[in-house]
Amino acid sequence: MLVLDSSIYASIIVKDEFYEACKELVRQRSATLDLAFAESANVIWKHIYLLKRIPSKEVDMRAEMLVKLIKYSKIYLSSDFLPEAAAIAVKCGITVYDSLFITLAKTLDVKFATTDEKLRKRLGKTKLRNFFF
Repeated sequence: MLVLDSSIYASIIVKDEFYEACKELVRQRSATLDLAFAESANVIWKHIYLLKRIPSKEVDMRAEMLVKLIKYSKIYLSSDFLPEAAAIAVKCGITVYDSLFITLAKTLDVKFATTDEKLRKRLGKTKLRNFFF
């Protein structure tokens, strides 16, 4: 099993440079957080509204695809992991959003997949690097 963060689902929905690799990841048994719905949907908004890369008429279709895609994973409530995630975020200087996914991986004792290279570099010198896929 893998914990997938929002960037994995978003990559598939907006078909960015990580699309092929992420498609392979979602085929595996996976877990994620309820937070992935909103975070990934925000990426759709960004590609439509800010980047103008996707036509606005596709928003409903892509949002529906996103919901179906995320539902293939076991979904956990972010609130169940918030205290530990907040502590990790403060200790490591990362966002609580990112820390929540890492905390889920740590709790389940599985690897964590993300396309966020800044996050990988940030945690590369900590014990949390062991959770990266």
